Amino acid sequence: MNRMSEGRGSLVFACALAIAFGTTSLLWGQWQNPVIDTITNTQIRKETTIQSLCLDDSDMVHLVWKDQVTGGWRIFYCTNSPAGIWGTPQYVGDTMEVAFDPAVSWSSVVGEAFVVYEQNSDIYAAHGSVGLWQAEAIVANAQLDCSPTIAIDGWGMPHASWITDDPNTGQYKIAYAMGAFAGPYLIWDVQTLTASDLGPYGTGASPFIAVTPDGVAHIVYRGGDYGNYHIHHAWNSVQGPTVWDYEVLYSGNLNDFSASMVIEDDGACHLAVGGNDGWGFPGRIYYLYKPSGQAWQQYELASSGNSAANPSMSIDLNGRPHIVWMETSGNMYTGNIYYSRKNTVGNWQVSSVIGTDHFTPSFGIDGEGYGHVACHTGGNTGLYDIYHVKSSGALSVDEGSRYPTGDAHTGTILKSWPTLFQTFTEITYGNSCYGRVTLGVYNSIGERISVLADGLMAPGVHSVRWHPRELSAGTYFIRLIADGFERNTKCVYLP
Repeated sequence: MNRMSEGRGSLVFACALAIAFGTTSLLWGQWQNPVIDTITNTQIRKETTIQSLCLDDSDMVHLVWKDQVTGGWRIFYCTNSPAGIWGTPQYVGDTMEVAFDPAVSWSSVVGEAFVVYEQNSDIYAAHGSVGLWQAEAIVANAQLDCSPTIAIDGWGMPHASWITDDPNTGQYKIAYAMGAFAGPYLIWDVQTLTASDLGPYGTGASPFIAVTPDGVAHIVYRGGDYGNYHIHHAWNSVQGPTVWDYEVLYSGNLNDFSASMVIEDDGACHLAVGGNDGWGFPGRIYYLYKPSGQAWQQYELASSGNSAANPSMSIDLNGRPHIVWMETSGNMYTGNIYYSRKNTVGNWQVSSVIGTDHFTPSFGIDGEGYGHVACHTGGNTGLYDIYHVKSSGALSVDEGSRYPTGDAHTGTILKSWPTLFQTFTEITYGNSCYGRVTLGVYNSIGERISVLADGLMAPGVHSVRWHPRELSAGTYFIRLIADGFERNTKCVYLP
Protein backbone atom coordinates (compact mmCIF):
# COMPACT_ATOMS: atom_id res chain seq x y z
CA MET A 1 0.00 0.00 0.00
CA ASN A 2 1.11 3.58 -0.59
CA ARG A 3 1.82 5.75 2.44
CA MET A 4 -0.16 8.96 2.78
CA SER A 5 1.69 12.26 3.12
CA GLU A 6 0.58 15.27 5.16
CA GLY A 7 2.22 17.64 4.11
CA ARG A 8 -6.37 35.56 7.19
CA GLY A 9 -9.15 37.10 6.79
CA SER A 10 -12.53 36.09 8.09
CA LEU A 11 -13.14 32.71 9.72
CA VAL A 12 -16.05 30.70 8.45
CA PHE A 13 -17.52 28.40 11.08
CA ALA A 14 -20.12 25.78 10.33
CA CYS A 15 -21.98 23.50 12.69
CA ALA A 16 -21.97 19.78 12.07
CA LEU A 17 -24.99 18.60 10.17
CA ALA A 18 -26.31 15.18 10.99
CA ILE A 19 -27.11 13.64 7.65
CA ALA A 20 -29.06 10.43 7.40
CA PHE A 21 -27.12 8.28 4.95
CA GLY A 22 -28.72 6.15 2.33
CA THR A 23 -27.85 2.51 2.24
CA THR A 24 -24.13 2.07 1.50
CA SER A 25 -23.76 -0.38 -1.35
CA LEU A 26 -20.39 -1.77 -2.32
CA LEU A 27 -21.31 -1.68 -5.99
CA TRP A 28 -24.48 -0.33 -7.51
CA GLY A 29 -26.03 0.91 -10.69
CA GLN A 30 -23.81 3.13 -12.71
CA TRP A 31 -20.49 1.64 -11.54
CA GLN A 32 -21.50 -2.03 -11.68
CA ASN A 33 -20.25 -2.68 -15.21
CA PRO A 34 -18.02 0.28 -16.07
CA VAL A 35 -15.99 0.61 -19.24
CA ILE A 36 -12.33 0.24 -18.24
CA ASP A 37 -9.53 1.30 -20.58
CA THR A 38 -5.83 0.70 -20.03
CA ILE A 39 -4.14 3.71 -21.60
CA THR A 40 -0.53 2.53 -21.39
CA ASN A 41 0.96 -0.88 -21.97
CA THR A 42 4.38 -0.44 -20.41
CA GLN A 43 5.58 -1.39 -16.93
CA ILE A 44 7.38 1.89 -16.36
CA ARG A 45 6.26 3.67 -13.20
CA LYS A 46 3.65 6.34 -13.85
CA GLU A 47 1.35 8.47 -11.68
CA THR A 48 -1.79 10.57 -12.09
CA THR A 49 -2.79 13.70 -10.14
CA ILE A 50 -6.11 15.07 -8.91
CA GLN A 51 -6.29 17.12 -12.15
CA SER A 52 -5.14 14.47 -14.62
CA LEU A 53 -8.50 14.36 -16.42
CA CYS A 54 -10.74 16.85 -18.18
CA LEU A 55 -13.54 16.63 -20.75
CA ASP A 56 -14.15 18.88 -23.73
CA ASP A 57 -17.40 19.99 -25.41
CA SER A 58 -17.56 16.78 -27.45
CA ASP A 59 -17.08 14.65 -24.32
CA MET A 60 -13.62 13.62 -25.44
CA VAL A 61 -11.41 12.71 -22.49
CA HIS A 62 -8.02 14.41 -22.08
CA LEU A 63 -5.51 12.74 -19.74
CA VAL A 64 -2.09 13.78 -18.46
CA TRP A 65 0.30 11.99 -16.12
CA LYS A 66 3.97 11.72 -15.23
CA ASP A 67 5.94 8.76 -16.57
CA GLN A 68 9.31 7.63 -15.25
CA VAL A 69 11.14 7.08 -18.52
CA THR A 70 14.90 6.85 -18.93
CA GLY A 71 16.34 10.06 -17.53
CA GLY A 72 13.56 10.72 -15.01
CA TRP A 73 9.93 11.80 -14.92
CA ARG A 74 8.30 13.24 -18.05
CA ILE A 75 4.78 14.52 -18.78
CA PHE A 76 2.55 12.55 -21.14
CA TYR A 77 -0.82 13.34 -22.71
CA CYS A 78 -3.46 11.18 -24.39
CA THR A 79 -6.98 11.70 -25.67
CA ASN A 80 -9.76 9.58 -27.12
CA SER A 81 -12.51 9.96 -29.69
CA PRO A 82 -16.21 10.05 -28.77
CA ALA A 83 -16.25 6.41 -29.89
CA GLY A 84 -13.77 5.64 -27.12
CA ILE A 85 -10.71 4.99 -29.29
CA TRP A 86 -7.51 6.11 -27.56
CA GLY A 87 -4.58 7.65 -29.38
CA THR A 88 -0.90 7.13 -28.73
CA PRO A 89 0.44 8.83 -25.57
CA GLN A 90 2.63 11.82 -26.41
CA TYR A 91 5.23 13.93 -24.64
CA VAL A 92 4.20 17.37 -23.39
CA GLY A 93 6.99 19.91 -22.99
CA ASP A 94 10.74 19.35 -23.14
CA THR A 95 11.53 15.66 -23.55
CA MET A 96 15.02 16.23 -22.10
CA GLU A 97 13.91 17.81 -18.80
CA VAL A 98 12.51 16.21 -15.65
CA ALA A 99 8.91 17.28 -14.98
CA PHE A 100 6.28 16.61 -12.32
CA ASP A 101 2.69 17.18 -11.20
CA PRO A 102 0.73 17.82 -14.41
CA ALA A 103 -2.78 19.32 -14.42
CA VAL A 104 -5.02 19.68 -17.47
CA SER A 105 -8.01 21.83 -18.44
CA TRP A 106 -9.86 22.49 -21.69
CA SER A 107 -10.62 25.81 -23.37
CA SER A 108 -13.82 25.69 -25.42
CA VAL A 109 -13.04 29.10 -26.91
CA VAL A 110 -9.52 28.27 -28.08
CA GLY A 111 -10.32 24.61 -28.75
CA GLU A 112 -7.16 23.38 -27.05
CA ALA A 113 -6.06 21.57 -23.93
CA PHE A 114 -3.91 23.49 -21.44
CA VAL A 115 -1.40 21.64 -19.25
CA VAL A 116 0.63 23.06 -16.36
CA TYR A 117 3.50 21.21 -14.71
CA GLU A 118 6.64 21.65 -12.63
CA GLN A 119 9.98 21.50 -14.44
CA ASN A 120 13.29 22.13 -12.64
CA SER A 121 11.43 23.83 -9.75
CA ASP A 122 9.77 26.23 -12.21
CA ILE A 123 6.18 26.25 -13.48
CA TYR A 124 5.52 25.64 -17.17
CA ALA A 125 2.39 25.72 -19.30
CA ALA A 126 1.72 23.98 -22.60
CA HIS A 127 -1.29 24.33 -24.86
CA GLY A 128 -2.29 22.53 -28.01
CA SER A 129 -3.61 19.19 -29.15
CA VAL A 130 -2.33 15.88 -30.42
CA GLY A 131 1.19 16.34 -31.76
CA LEU A 132 1.10 20.14 -31.68
CA TRP A 133 2.15 21.68 -28.36
CA GLN A 134 3.43 25.13 -27.49
CA ALA A 135 5.19 25.23 -24.10
CA GLU A 136 6.74 28.09 -22.16
CA ALA A 137 7.65 28.95 -18.59
CA ILE A 138 5.13 30.81 -16.46
CA VAL A 139 7.88 31.49 -13.94
CA ALA A 140 11.58 30.66 -14.18
CA ASN A 141 13.54 31.83 -11.16
CA ALA A 142 15.87 30.75 -8.37
CA GLN A 143 13.22 29.83 -5.81
CA LEU A 144 11.13 26.67 -5.49
CA ASP A 145 7.81 26.60 -7.35
CA CYS A 146 5.69 23.43 -7.27
CA SER A 147 2.23 21.80 -7.28
CA PRO A 148 0.54 23.72 -10.13
CA THR A 149 -3.20 23.71 -10.80
CA ILE A 150 -5.15 25.19 -13.73
CA ALA A 151 -8.64 26.33 -14.77
CA ILE A 152 -10.10 28.09 -17.83
CA ASP A 153 -12.59 30.97 -17.74
CA GLY A 154 -15.47 31.71 -20.10
CA TRP A 155 -13.22 33.85 -22.32
CA GLY A 156 -10.90 30.91 -22.87
CA MET A 157 -8.12 32.38 -20.73
CA PRO A 158 -6.06 30.07 -18.50
CA HIS A 159 -5.62 30.72 -14.77
CA ALA A 160 -2.92 28.89 -12.80
CA SER A 161 -1.92 28.64 -9.18
CA TRP A 162 0.95 26.95 -7.38
CA ILE A 163 3.16 27.00 -4.27
CA THR A 164 6.12 29.38 -4.28
CA ASP A 165 9.00 30.01 -1.89
CA ASP A 166 8.57 33.76 -1.58
CA PRO A 167 12.04 35.43 -1.63
CA ASN A 168 10.68 38.54 0.09
CA THR A 169 9.49 36.73 3.22
CA GLY A 170 11.31 33.39 3.08
CA GLN A 171 7.93 31.69 3.52
CA TYR A 172 5.84 29.45 1.34
CA LYS A 173 3.00 31.30 -0.35
CA ILE A 174 0.35 30.72 -2.98
CA ALA A 175 1.16 32.17 -6.41
CA TYR A 176 -1.37 32.98 -9.13
CA ALA A 177 -1.14 33.85 -12.81
CA MET A 178 -3.50 34.56 -15.69
CA GLY A 179 -2.42 33.97 -19.26
CA ALA A 180 -3.22 36.03 -22.36
CA PHE A 181 -2.31 35.18 -25.93
CA ALA A 182 0.28 37.18 -27.86
CA GLY A 183 0.33 35.36 -31.16
CA PRO A 184 0.94 31.65 -30.51
CA TYR A 185 2.48 32.41 -27.13
CA LEU A 186 0.98 33.06 -23.72
CA ILE A 187 1.99 36.06 -21.64
CA TRP A 188 1.45 35.41 -17.94
CA ASP A 189 0.66 38.07 -15.34
CA VAL A 190 2.02 36.61 -12.08
CA GLN A 191 1.14 37.57 -8.51
CA THR A 192 2.09 36.22 -5.07
CA LEU A 193 -0.75 36.05 -2.57
CA THR A 194 1.17 37.63 0.28
CA ALA A 195 -1.52 36.98 2.90
CA SER A 196 -1.66 33.24 2.20
CA ASP A 197 -0.48 31.26 5.22
CA LEU A 198 0.98 27.84 4.38
CA GLY A 199 3.10 27.29 7.47
CA PRO A 200 6.63 25.82 7.60
CA TYR A 201 5.61 22.68 5.70
CA GLY A 202 3.98 24.62 2.90
CA THR A 203 5.03 22.35 0.05
CA GLY A 204 2.13 20.09 1.07
CA ALA A 205 -0.49 22.81 0.67
CA SER A 206 -2.09 21.13 -2.41
CA PRO A 207 -3.65 24.20 -4.09
CA PHE A 208 -6.69 23.79 -6.35
CA ILE A 209 -8.05 26.56 -8.58
CA ALA A 210 -11.51 27.10 -10.06
CA VAL A 211 -12.78 30.15 -11.98
CA THR A 212 -16.12 31.68 -12.87
CA PRO A 213 -16.99 32.34 -16.54
CA ASP A 214 -16.09 36.04 -16.07
CA GLY A 215 -12.65 35.15 -14.71
CA VAL A 216 -12.99 35.47 -10.93
CA ALA A 217 -10.51 32.97 -9.50
CA HIS A 218 -11.04 30.86 -6.39
CA ILE A 219 -8.07 29.04 -4.87
CA VAL A 220 -8.39 26.52 -2.03
CA TYR A 221 -5.34 25.12 -0.28
CA ARG A 222 -4.16 23.60 2.99
CA GLY A 223 -3.25 26.47 5.28
CA GLY A 224 -2.01 26.82 8.83
CA ASP A 225 0.59 24.89 10.80
CA TYR A 226 1.11 21.24 11.67
CA GLY A 227 -1.70 20.01 13.92
CA ASN A 228 -3.91 22.94 12.91
CA TYR A 229 -4.40 22.49 9.18
CA HIS A 230 -7.58 23.73 7.53
CA ILE A 231 -8.67 24.57 4.02
CA HIS A 232 -8.08 28.25 3.23
CA HIS A 233 -10.00 29.94 0.46
CA ALA A 234 -8.72 32.94 -1.50
CA TRP A 235 -10.62 34.73 -4.27
CA ASN A 236 -10.28 37.91 -6.27
CA SER A 237 -13.03 40.33 -7.18
CA VAL A 238 -12.27 40.79 -10.90
CA GLN A 239 -10.37 38.91 -13.58
CA GLY A 240 -6.59 38.83 -13.24
CA PRO A 241 -4.10 39.71 -10.48
CA THR A 242 -5.79 42.10 -8.09
CA VAL A 243 -6.82 42.38 -4.43
CA TRP A 244 -7.63 39.05 -2.77
CA ASP A 245 -10.04 38.11 -0.01
CA TYR A 246 -9.34 35.21 2.36
CA GLU A 247 -11.29 32.92 4.64
CA VAL A 248 -10.71 29.69 6.56
CA LEU A 249 -13.19 26.87 6.01
CA TYR A 250 -13.91 24.26 8.68
CA SER A 251 -15.20 20.74 8.17
CA GLY A 252 -15.88 18.02 10.73
CA ASN A 253 -12.19 17.00 10.69
CA LEU A 254 -9.68 18.34 13.20
CA ASN A 255 -7.22 18.71 10.29
CA ASP A 256 -7.92 19.06 6.58
CA PHE A 257 -5.26 18.39 3.97
CA SER A 258 -6.74 18.63 0.46
CA ALA A 259 -9.75 20.00 -1.38
CA SER A 260 -11.43 20.02 -4.77
CA MET A 261 -13.72 22.85 -5.89
CA VAL A 262 -16.31 23.47 -8.61
CA ILE A 263 -17.75 26.92 -9.38
CA GLU A 264 -21.11 27.22 -11.13
CA ASP A 265 -21.80 29.92 -13.71
CA ASP A 266 -23.66 32.02 -11.13
CA GLY A 267 -20.77 31.87 -8.67
CA ALA A 268 -22.14 29.10 -6.41
CA CYS A 269 -19.27 27.12 -4.83
CA HIS A 270 -19.06 23.37 -4.27
CA LEU A 271 -16.18 22.08 -2.13
CA ALA A 272 -15.00 18.57 -1.22
CA VAL A 273 -12.54 18.40 1.68
CA GLY A 274 -10.39 15.52 2.89
CA GLY A 275 -8.79 15.24 6.34
CA ASN A 276 -8.81 13.39 9.66
CA ASP A 277 -8.65 13.82 13.44
CA GLY A 278 -4.93 13.09 13.69
CA TRP A 279 -2.21 10.63 12.71
CA GLY A 280 -3.63 7.13 12.43
CA PHE A 281 -7.28 8.22 12.70
CA PRO A 282 -9.73 7.38 9.90
CA GLY A 283 -9.96 9.95 7.14
CA ARG A 284 -13.24 11.57 6.15
CA ILE A 285 -14.55 13.48 3.14
CA TYR A 286 -16.84 16.44 3.81
CA TYR A 287 -18.90 18.46 1.35
CA LEU A 288 -19.48 22.22 1.70
CA TYR A 289 -21.77 24.38 -0.42
CA LYS A 290 -22.04 28.16 -0.82
CA PRO A 291 -25.03 29.34 -2.90
CA SER A 292 -24.43 32.39 -5.05
CA GLY A 293 -24.42 35.55 -2.94
CA GLN A 294 -24.96 33.65 0.31
CA ALA A 295 -22.90 32.21 3.16
CA TRP A 296 -21.44 28.72 3.33
CA GLN A 297 -23.97 26.12 4.41
CA GLN A 298 -23.40 23.45 7.05
CA TYR A 299 -20.85 20.83 6.10
CA GLU A 300 -21.98 17.28 5.32
CA LEU A 301 -20.14 13.99 5.73
CA ALA A 302 -19.91 12.51 2.21
CA SER A 303 -17.84 9.35 2.83
CA SER A 304 -20.23 7.66 5.30
CA GLY A 305 -18.36 5.31 7.65
CA ASN A 306 -15.49 4.73 5.26
CA SER A 307 -11.95 5.94 5.85
CA ALA A 308 -11.25 8.29 2.95
CA ALA A 309 -8.79 10.83 1.51
CA ASN A 310 -7.94 12.90 -1.58
CA PRO A 311 -11.35 13.90 -2.99
CA SER A 312 -11.92 14.84 -6.61
CA MET A 313 -15.27 16.45 -7.37
CA SER A 314 -17.58 17.29 -10.26
CA ILE A 315 -21.20 18.42 -10.55
CA ASP A 316 -23.81 17.21 -13.02
CA LEU A 317 -26.05 19.36 -15.22
CA ASN A 318 -28.56 19.53 -12.38
CA GLY A 319 -25.95 21.09 -10.07
CA ARG A 320 -25.68 18.04 -7.79
CA PRO A 321 -22.27 17.12 -6.36
CA HIS A 322 -20.43 13.88 -7.08
CA ILE A 323 -17.15 12.97 -5.37
CA VAL A 324 -14.54 10.29 -6.04
CA TRP A 325 -11.93 9.47 -3.37
CA MET A 326 -9.33 6.96 -2.19
CA GLU A 327 -9.99 4.54 0.63
CA THR A 328 -7.46 4.51 3.47
CA SER A 329 -6.56 2.15 6.27
CA GLY A 330 -4.77 3.95 9.08
CA ASN A 331 -2.29 6.15 7.22
CA MET A 332 -2.10 3.93 4.13
CA TYR A 333 -3.95 4.03 0.84
CA THR A 334 -5.60 0.66 0.17
CA GLY A 335 -5.76 0.95 -3.62
CA ASN A 336 -9.58 1.10 -3.65
CA ILE A 337 -11.41 4.03 -5.24
CA TYR A 338 -14.91 4.98 -4.08
CA TYR A 339 -17.66 7.33 -5.24
CA SER A 340 -20.17 9.44 -3.27
CA ARG A 341 -23.24 11.21 -4.53
CA LYS A 342 -26.02 13.18 -2.91
CA ASN A 343 -29.51 12.12 -3.91
CA THR A 344 -32.69 14.15 -4.13
CA VAL A 345 -33.63 13.73 -0.46
CA GLY A 346 -30.26 14.88 0.83
CA ASN A 347 -28.68 11.51 1.59
CA TRP A 348 -25.12 10.68 0.59
CA GLN A 349 -24.69 7.30 -1.07
CA VAL A 350 -21.34 5.49 -1.40
CA SER A 351 -20.28 2.95 -4.00
CA SER A 352 -17.09 1.20 -5.07
CA VAL A 353 -15.63 2.31 -8.40
CA ILE A 354 -12.55 0.14 -8.86
CA GLY A 355 -9.84 -1.59 -6.78
CA THR A 356 -7.56 -2.97 -5.39
CA ASP A 357 -4.46 -1.39 -6.91
CA HIS A 358 -5.77 1.98 -8.12
CA PHE A 359 -4.60 5.36 -6.84
CA THR A 360 -4.99 9.17 -7.13
CA PRO A 361 -8.30 9.45 -8.99
CA SER A 362 -9.20 12.45 -11.14
CA PHE A 363 -12.91 12.78 -11.87
CA GLY A 364 -15.28 14.43 -14.33
CA ILE A 365 -18.85 14.14 -15.63
CA ASP A 366 -19.60 14.46 -19.35
CA GLY A 367 -22.51 16.20 -21.05
CA GLU A 368 -24.65 13.06 -20.92
CA GLY A 369 -24.08 12.51 -17.22
CA TYR A 370 -21.55 9.67 -17.42
CA GLY A 371 -18.73 9.65 -14.90
CA HIS A 372 -15.07 9.42 -15.90
CA VAL A 373 -12.22 8.49 -13.57
CA ALA A 374 -8.50 8.52 -14.36
CA CYS A 375 -6.10 6.77 -12.00
CA HIS A 376 -2.82 4.88 -11.91
CA THR A 377 -1.92 1.40 -10.74
CA GLY A 378 1.20 -0.20 -9.30
CA GLY A 379 1.25 0.96 -5.68
CA ASN A 380 0.45 -2.52 -4.41
CA THR A 381 1.52 -4.78 -7.27
CA GLY A 382 4.31 -2.94 -9.08
CA LEU A 383 2.28 -3.31 -12.32
CA TYR A 384 2.14 0.28 -13.48
CA ASP A 385 -0.52 1.57 -15.86
CA ILE A 386 -2.86 4.50 -16.45
CA TYR A 387 -6.55 3.61 -16.30
CA HIS A 388 -9.67 5.35 -17.55
CA VAL A 389 -12.95 4.18 -16.01
CA LYS A 390 -16.30 5.27 -17.46
CA SER A 391 -19.56 4.59 -15.63
CA SER A 392 -22.00 2.23 -17.30
CA GLY A 393 -24.84 4.72 -16.92
CA ALA A 394 -25.52 8.40 -16.28
CA LEU A 395 -24.74 9.20 -12.66
CA SER A 396 -27.85 11.31 -12.17
CA VAL A 397 -30.25 9.70 -14.65
CA ASP A 398 -32.80 8.98 -11.90
CA GLU A 399 -32.22 12.15 -9.93
CA GLY A 400 -34.73 14.49 -11.51
CA SER A 401 -33.70 17.93 -12.71
CA ARG A 402 -33.52 21.56 -11.68
CA TYR A 403 -35.41 22.23 -14.94
CA PRO A 404 -39.15 21.62 -15.51
CA THR A 405 -40.16 18.13 -16.65
CA GLY A 406 -39.88 17.77 -20.40
CA ASP A 407 -37.50 20.72 -20.81
CA ALA A 408 -34.94 20.13 -23.54
CA HIS A 409 -32.13 21.05 -21.11
CA THR A 410 -32.20 17.58 -19.60
CA GLY A 411 -31.20 15.64 -22.67
CA THR A 412 -29.93 17.98 -25.39
CA ILE A 413 -26.65 16.73 -26.83
CA LEU A 414 -24.27 18.10 -29.45
CA LYS A 415 -20.96 16.56 -30.51
CA SER A 416 -18.76 16.58 -33.59
CA TRP A 417 -15.98 14.20 -34.55
CA PRO A 418 -13.33 14.72 -35.61
CA THR A 419 -13.05 18.28 -34.34
CA LEU A 420 -10.02 18.83 -36.60
CA PHE A 421 -10.84 17.53 -40.11
CA GLN A 422 -9.99 17.75 -43.80
CA THR A 423 -13.14 16.55 -45.61
CA PHE A 424 -16.07 16.18 -43.21
CA THR A 425 -17.07 16.03 -39.56
CA GLU A 426 -19.79 13.81 -38.11
CA ILE A 427 -22.24 15.81 -35.97
CA THR A 428 -24.32 13.96 -33.39
CA TYR A 429 -27.27 15.86 -31.94
CA GLY A 430 -30.65 15.34 -30.32
CA ASN A 431 -32.91 16.12 -27.38
CA SER A 432 -35.13 14.28 -24.93
CA CYS A 433 -38.53 15.67 -25.93
CA TYR A 434 -40.49 16.37 -29.08
CA GLY A 435 -39.97 19.89 -30.36
CA ARG A 436 -38.45 22.24 -32.90
CA VAL A 437 -34.74 21.78 -33.55
CA THR A 438 -32.38 23.97 -35.58
CA LEU A 439 -28.81 22.90 -36.34
CA GLY A 440 -26.57 25.43 -38.07
CA VAL A 441 -22.92 26.17 -38.82
CA TYR A 442 -21.45 29.64 -38.29
CA ASN A 443 -18.14 31.27 -39.20
CA SER A 444 -15.83 33.15 -36.85
CA ILE A 445 -17.74 36.46 -37.24
CA GLY A 446 -21.11 34.91 -36.45
CA GLU A 447 -22.52 34.52 -39.97
CA ARG A 448 -24.61 31.41 -40.54
CA ILE A 449 -23.19 29.57 -43.51
CA SER A 450 -25.10 26.29 -43.43
CA VAL A 451 -28.38 24.90 -42.06
CA LEU A 452 -28.14 21.18 -41.37
CA ALA A 453 -31.52 20.68 -39.69
CA ASP A 454 -34.57 22.87 -39.11
CA GLY A 455 -37.94 21.52 -38.06
CA LEU A 456 -39.88 19.42 -35.59
CA MET A 457 -37.92 16.48 -34.21
CA ALA A 458 -38.96 13.44 -32.21
CA PRO A 459 -36.94 12.55 -29.11
CA GLY A 460 -33.73 10.68 -29.87
CA VAL A 461 -30.18 10.94 -31.14
CA HIS A 462 -29.48 11.88 -34.76
CA SER A 463 -26.37 12.45 -36.83
CA VAL A 464 -25.40 14.30 -39.98
CA ARG A 465 -22.15 14.82 -41.87
CA TRP A 466 -21.03 18.34 -42.70
CA HIS A 467 -18.86 18.75 -45.81
CA PRO A 468 -17.54 22.35 -46.07
CA ARG A 469 -16.38 21.85 -49.69
CA GLU A 470 -16.05 25.41 -51.02
CA LEU A 471 -15.27 27.06 -47.68
CA SER A 472 -11.84 28.27 -46.63
CA ALA A 473 -9.83 26.76 -43.81
CA GLY A 474 -10.64 28.00 -40.33
CA THR A 475 -12.63 27.58 -37.15
CA TYR A 476 -16.39 27.03 -37.45
CA PHE A 477 -19.07 26.92 -34.78
CA ILE A 478 -21.94 24.43 -34.70
CA ARG A 479 -25.08 25.66 -32.94
CA LEU A 480 -28.03 23.55 -31.82
CA ILE A 481 -31.26 25.27 -30.74
CA ALA A 482 -33.91 23.01 -29.23
CA ASP A 483 -37.11 24.57 -27.83
CA GLY A 484 -35.26 27.81 -27.09
CA PHE A 485 -32.26 26.16 -25.43
CA GLU A 486 -28.92 26.65 -27.19
CA ARG A 487 -25.80 24.49 -27.21
CA ASN A 488 -22.60 25.21 -29.15
CA THR A 489 -19.44 23.40 -30.11
CA LYS A 490 -16.61 24.16 -32.49
CA CYS A 491 -14.53 22.43 -35.13
CA VAL A 492 -11.51 23.28 -37.28
CA TYR A 493 -11.52 22.74 -41.04
CA LEU A 494 -8.07 22.22 -42.60
CA PRO A 495 -8.50 21.15 -46.25
